[in-house]
Amino acid sequence: MTKSINFATRLVEVHNMRNFFKRHTIKTVIAPEYETNRDMLEFVDKIQERFNGEGELIFHGRNTLKRFELKNDDIIVKKFAKPNFINSIVYAAFRKSKAERSYINSREIIERGFRSPTPIAYIEEYKYGKLSDSYYICEYLKKSNSMRPYLDGIEKNDALLMAFSRYTAELHCEGILHKDYSPGNILWEYDENSNAYAFYLVDTNRMKFVEYNDKKYLKNLSRLSFSSQVSTFIAKEYVAYMRTVKHMPMTSKTVETINEYADCFFLRKTYKYALRNILKQPFLLRIKGLWDTGRFFICKNLKLCKKLSKRIADTLFSVENNIYIRYIYQYDTRKVLIRRCNYGEISKK
Repeated sequence: MTKSINFATRLVEVHNMRNFFKRHTIKTVIAPEYETNRDMLEFVDKIQERFNGEGELIFHGRNTLKRFELKNDDIIVKKFAKPNFINSIVYAAFRKSKAERSYINSREIIERGFRSPTPIAYIEEYKYGKLSDSYYICEYLKKSNSMRPYLDGIEKNDALLMAFSRYTAELHCEGILHKDYSPGNILWEYDENSNAYAFYLVDTNRMKFVEYNDKKYLKNLSRLSFSSQVSTFIAKEYVAYMRTVKHMPMTSKTVETINEYADCFFLRKTYKYALRNILKQPFLLRIKGLWDTGRFFICKNLKLCKKLSKRIADTLFSVENNIYIRYIYQYDTRKVLIRRCNYGEISKK
């Protein structure tokens, strides 16, 4: 009996491997509540044709988002960029695709009592055992708004930011860690019936569900705002809520820690975008830009020497300051280097 079972198991494994290496296979998973929705089933069945020829373009970049209005459903379809050769094998054999993770994570968020656009389906297209195209389908939120203008400090709404800070604390206490917790991935609505703000998490393919850990979750606040005023407001409300409602041992130093994490995150972005801009320049300007930024970091390190005379220190600072203004200032959105290093106007020297 055991031998026959083992033999049958091997036959199934061989059959699965043959399917895996077929020229073209498609995996489709539809949420149970949509399994009897004929319009949705027909749409999913022709997803590639419908996506390429129809729909309202919402966003086009590395990934593409389109809106479709079906008979009874208003939906968003996200088509993920084709993975490179190595990732196409990794996603096929070892890791869940971004589409599958988006679907699973959104369902998990909802099951834990929070909101995300209702996940409907995900589709994965394989060619010769490698992931090619993948799609994620969810509901379209007609009345939702972006948190970006408020987190960027362009628009002011203290009540919204206070509610958002408490919402973030509740997310963390429930073990929900969005690894790209940034303005573009948080939507909000105002519910007049409950007289309260409701928040939605989107772009959920990069998430973890882990127990609360101070360092990990405090770092999760670092991407929210390049405005030090806004991030301080959120940090204070977050700490106050955690201390009074959740009885966690947090102090004013925790606010400083959150802002330090934010400074480090945006400083890395500052250098990254400054370097990216230099590398886009014509050859000679690119070489000069790389040379100047190299001098910038050399001067910063030399100034750490305690035996430098004031005259030499001032000269080094002047070189730093001029290079900062020329190449880095426009990307220092949080003004981290201005606050830390006191850079200012271009020297006349």
